[in-house]
Amino acid sequence: MTFDEERSQEDSVDLPVPCRYSWPDLDFAGKAALWQDLADWVDWLRQRYQLGSRIPACWWRHEAVVEELTALMAAHIAAYTCPPAQAELAREDLTAWHTQWFWPTVERLTRISDFTGCRPTECGYRRTKQPTLDGLADLIATYTARAENASGW
Repeated sequence: MTFDEERSQEDSVDLPVPCRYSWPDLDFAGKAALWQDLADWVDWLRQRYQLGSRIPACWWRHEAVVEELTALMAAHIAAYTCPPAQAELAREDLTAWHTQWFWPTVERLTRISDFTGCRPTECGYRRTKQPTLDGLADLIATYTARAENASGW
C-alpha cells in the first residue's frame, strides 16, 4: 500500500456519513426499510402508550411528525439496546428516554403539526411551500465568488 492509499483510508475513516435515519440521504431501498421499521415501531408506540389521539393514524402523512418520530425511534433504540455483556445491567437510559425524549416529543407534536383537521378516516394535513425571500441566491453567489477569488480559482 502506498502512502497516498494509506492516507486516503485514514481520511475516509474520519469523514462523517449520514446515518440510516437521515431521510434525505437514503436511497429507495433505505427509505423502504426505514418506513417499515418506523411504521412497526410507531404502531407499537401508539398501542403501548395509548396515543391514538396524540399521534393519529395519519401520522405518516405529516412530514415534521415523521422526522420527530424517526428521531424518537433512534433514541429508543439507543436507550434499549446494549452490548451483550451489559444486557443484565440496570440502566438509567430507559428512564432518560421517557423523561428527556418521549414525553417532550409527544408534547411537541401537538405544537408542530396541526392534527385538528385529522379524523380517524381522513387526514387534514396539506403540505404548503415555505417561501424564501429573494436575495438568498445572490448572497450565496457573492460568497462563492469571494471564495473562488481567495483560493485563486
